[in-house]
Amino acid sequence: MINEIQTKIDKTNYWDLLVLDIQSQYFGDEVYIYIEKNEEYCWKISFTSCYKVNYETDANWRGDFKVKDTGPKSGYYAQDISLNKCMENEEFIECSIDVSIMTMNIVCKNILVEELSMKDNLFFWQDK
Repeated sequence: MINEIQTKIDKTNYWDLLVLDIQSQYFGDEVYIYIEKNEEYCWKISFTSCYKVNYETDANWRGDFKVKDTGPKSGYYAQDISLNKCMENEEFIECSIDVSIMTMNIVCKNILVEELSMKDNLFFWQDK
């Protein structure tokens, strides 16, 4: 199962593509990563039934610069998304994610990869 999901993620050819947004919902139970495919479409990778979500950003060295003010060109680019079986509980998947100036580790039960229309999404820099 993990190999199948890794293959789906790899088939998006996400390497060096712009990360449009990372969202957490339902008290961290779900995490979504949106990666630009082209001007019309993006990839949404959903991590659901999350047990652990840890991340480190560039906030310790970027100064007073605020990510929310960057718009769609935030500087976050997908570098690596790797999956492994969770040693604590085999029902879960360990996900290691590198988006250049942010790293994440997510332990979750399910991962879904979808191609979505950009116009059907609302990202942090767009008016609500």
